[in-house]
Amino acid sequence: MTTYSLAARAMLMAFVLLSYSACSAEDFYRAEGGPSIFVTSVTSSLETGKVGSVFIEIENRGQITGLEEKSAPTTDDEKMLALLEGELEMEGSEAIGVEAKLSSRDERLEVLSRSQLAGSLSAGERLKMPMEFSVRAEESASAGIYQMVLEVSYERQEDVHVQGNPLYPEIYFQRAPTKETIFLEIPVMTGPRLEVAEVKGSLSPGRSSDLELVVENSGDVPAREVQARLLFHPPFNKTSQELSLGDIEPGKKAAAKFPLEVDREADPGEYALVCQIQYRSGEGAEERREDLAALVEVKSPTGLRTILIFPVVAILLTLLYLGGVGKRLKLPRIRRKKW
Repeated sequence: MTTYSLAARAMLMAFVLLSYSACSAEDFYRAEGGPSIFVTSVTSSLETGKVGSVFIEIENRGQITGLEEKSAPTTDDEKMLALLEGELEMEGSEAIGVEAKLSSRDERLEVLSRSQLAGSLSAGERLKMPMEFSVRAEESASAGIYQMVLEVSYERQEDVHVQGNPLYPEIYFQRAPTKETIFLEIPVMTGPRLEVAEVKGSLSPGRSSDLELVVENSGDVPAREVQARLLFHPPFNKTSQELSLGDIEPGKKAAAKFPLEVDREADPGEYALVCQIQYRSGEGAEERREDLAALVEVKSPTGLRTILIFPVVAILLTLLYLGGVGKRLKLPRIRRKKW
């Protein structure tokens, strides 16, 4: 118990002496200026109803513009200490332990990421990699520009004190917490909106034919590397094959033609088919997959096939009829005169 008390007293005494020394140290200058954080680039991939990312690059554009003299050195030692302090004060433009937090003023945008740590930035230095924040845009968030807030906090060098022998000086740095608030404008896009705009093709029971689906992008972001395939179910039969539709720009269409067989016993009517679409949203985005509904109609046999059936039946009936009548029909005899 006695040992612990003595150690505690020694630590307390050292702290008091250190505090006293720091307070009693010479202070000749105060720096004017300091760190200043700027946002140099903001990019986003936010789409309505989806989780996207906001990428933010920052740079420390702070600088020390001058020194304010607080006390004039009188002795040669003080002049040397003052010169050293001035040099150290001029290095006070560094932002130490930078931490950034992104928030939204609109409840339709929810920031999912925590604060990002960016280390320390000297004057003129920027982050090597942008900070990435994950953000969810609600379905109710229409396309447009939304205001978000970036709060950047760090420590700055507030003052420098020196004392003692100029050859072996005692230097004390005072730091102060600092916070900067930066307002950002973040765009939210509708994104690619793929839908089946048109269905082409004539389907009938017992027949094989091509079904053409026209896919349209009604969104405001290109759909890249689009792949499409049909998911078949009765009364349709065919091995599904994946077709490449390439890139579909906003407002543009692309057609996919699938071979399709209809069961002979299928009833005429409308049937739902599922067209599975795989694509990328914009440049370098992750692959997405969506199921699009297509309504197709199976019609009763019509056209040439039906037209040909009735003439054949009519001819057969006519031949049968004439064959039966011919047996009862008597032709007049022709008598020849004898010479």
